[in-house]
Amino acid sequence: MGSDLNAQNQFIGLLTGHQSALRSFIGFLMPGSSDVEDVLQNTNLVLWEKKDSFEIGTNFQAWAFAIARNLVKAHWKSEKRANSHRLDEKVIDTIIETWTNPERTPAEGKHQALELCMQRLKPNEIKLIEARYTATLTLEDQAGDLNRSSASVRVSLFRIREKLRLCVEKRLTLKGGLA
Repeated sequence: MGSDLNAQNQFIGLLTGHQSALRSFIGFLMPGSSDVEDVLQNTNLVLWEKKDSFEIGTNFQAWAFAIARNLVKAHWKSEKRANSHRLDEKVIDTIIETWTNPERTPAEGKHQALELCMQRLKPNEIKLIEARYTATLTLEDQAGDLNRSSASVRVSLFRIREKLRLCVEKRLTLKGGLA
């Protein structure tokens, strides 16, 4: 990527436009981890540092996901503990292929479907999802704030995510990939 202002503005647009997809991707690779936002921030820093090596017009998402994947692996290595939520390498490769394959449903369609499905949730479900994915509190802290056990909150989150997944799949199927 050249150092001209236009190329930098295009890169900034790509970087900001892919934040939701990056956050989702990292969260999918690190289920249940409270470190997703840290890895996302580190990913953004590395992407910015390497912006001159990116060629405008190529697949930004594939490039960004590869960097995010490497940072997730580095995070696991730095933790030096057996993480029961850690995904197998082959699963990660399949996820990257699925999320970056241009013949798959465009990410924009998935995001649009998710937004529509979020509107169908009950207010308490939305509050729980927003607290989990936007707050900096751990799951245990959030459970304490709700006067619930962390296991109870985990089960509720699982059910809500499953509800959203089914809704998104249904919308994408009914609309031929367009929400």
